Amino acid sequence: MLRSASLVCAVLLTFVGCAGEDKSEIKADEVCPSLGSSSNAAEALRKVLPEESSYSFEDDVKPRAAVTDTVYEPSCFVSGSGKQLLVAKSLLMRDESAASWTRWVKGTAANNASVASLTPFTDDKKAVASSRFAAIFMPCTSAGKVPGGQYNVSVSVELKQAGSTSDTAARDELIKLVKHAASYSHGKAKCDM
Repeated sequence: MLRSASLVCAVLLTFVGCAGEDKSEIKADEVCPSLGSSSNAAEALRKVLPEESSYSFEDDVKPRAAVTDTVYEPSCFVSGSGKQLLVAKSLLMRDESAASWTRWVKGTAANNASVASLTPFTDDKKAVASSRFAAIFMPCTSAGKVPGGQYNVSVSVELKQAGSTSDTAARDELIKLVKHAASYSHGKAKCDM
């Protein structure tokens, strides 16, 4: 009898979940600070991530100590039930053309399919997104403050495991996430532009 109950539970789990199995809630106070507004980030994550029995957030930040520094690299790793679900990264780097930056940011994706259908979501083409990836390249430090000219911050979010939302809705939520992360990075990277 126990074996047949386990089999029924396994079949039900595939479709609707079994009684007693807990689905974890993404709480704002657990979200990585580098994703910006914790309530907005938690709301967007709830919409794009798959339901899991647990979630974990790891924030790894290499702060920018002074305006003359060329290092600023926060990363947020979101996992659920032992699987990596989403990665958000920021990087301070020299300014470059939109086309050059887009080629570079595509190369940072863990999955080429995530960036295969990137399209701009702003007029200046330094912000691109798909249903699995969103990125912004924003001005940060003006020329003359750091050797090498103007520096920008590249911020990206890659969805490695999608939830049940539509591609259009996922793209919209990833754009929200990358914008909030960019706002956070702009302040923490000591940007003057």
